[in-house]
Amino acid sequence: MAVFDTESSMNKPKAVLFSLLMIAASLAGCIGGEDVDTSDYENQIADLEEMLDAQNQTIAQRDATIDGLEDGMSDATQMIQDHVEGIAILEAYRDSLLVQLANSYNSSSELIVQLEIANASILQLQQIAEDNRVDMPSANLSNVDFDNFDLSGANFIWANLTKSSFIGANLTGTNLTYANMYQADLRDANLTNSYMFNPTLERANLTGANLDGAVMPHANLKYASLVDVDLTNTNLTGATLIYTDLSGANMANQYLIDARMELAFMTGTNLAGSNLTGAVMLLAELEGANLTNANLSGANMTLARLINVDLTEADLSGTYLQDVFWSNTICPDGTNSDDNGDTCENNLLP
Repeated sequence: MAVFDTESSMNKPKAVLFSLLMIAASLAGCIGGEDVDTSDYENQIADLEEMLDAQNQTIAQRDATIDGLEDGMSDATQMIQDHVEGIAILEAYRDSLLVQLANSYNSSSELIVQLEIANASILQLQQIAEDNRVDMPSANLSNVDFDNFDLSGANFIWANLTKSSFIGANLTGTNLTYANMYQADLRDANLTNSYMFNPTLERANLTGANLDGAVMPHANLKYASLVDVDLTNTNLTGATLIYTDLSGANMANQYLIDARMELAFMTGTNLAGSNLTGAVMLLAELEGANLTNANLSGANMTLARLINVDLTEADLSGTYLQDVFWSNTICPDGTNSDDNGDTCENNLLP
């Protein structure tokens, strides 16, 4: 790239102009006091000054062009560096995709096995639909979709139904004795009069399900969700309801003898008339629960929280009430815990 010596370029026109001025002065001295017409010289000087201004502008434009080119070269260098880094990133991404592709080839046999299992399950379900029967004791039906199926009267004794989905399914009168329904989805399912002796429903979702008249002695319902579930007249004798969410559930007239309900959430739960004899309700949350006429004799309610609870005519004879938190609770004799020193221990029925 050519480099211009702007100072030298600017000095040359000045030197020319100075020389002309010296010549003009010399001529004036030679002529003496005579009047001499110097207009031509003045015009030439003016022309030279215009040329000088033009050259100065040209030099300034060239300097600006040089500065612009230098800035452009700097930007181009940065762009090249950015592209080099981008290429490196894309190459690394390409290599990772190649590794994933290689791994997918290695696991293709596993995918084929899973596909065969899924196809077998589909064939089983198709056979069920064609024969209009469900008699599958000890069947392995984990991760199967039974949503909205009519499975009334089905026999699933000892069946493996882990993580299967029964959303909206009709399971009226179904036999689920010893069935493993770990993490099963039973939302809005109809389980009326179903028989489930010792089933595993741990972490199952039964939100909105109908369990009216269901027989579920010794059911494992740890961490399960029974929010807004209808459990009217359900038999849950000896059931495990640890950390179970029973908020808003209708559990009126239910058999919960010796049930384990430690740390259960029973906000707004209806337990009116239920038999909770010997139940363990340690640290249970009972805010807004209805326990009118409930039988809590011999139950363990240590550290339970009773806020806005109705215990009208409930039987708490022999109930363990150590460190219970009472707040605005209606005692069995109809008085309020807030008026009795924040407790109902002295206001139980005779």
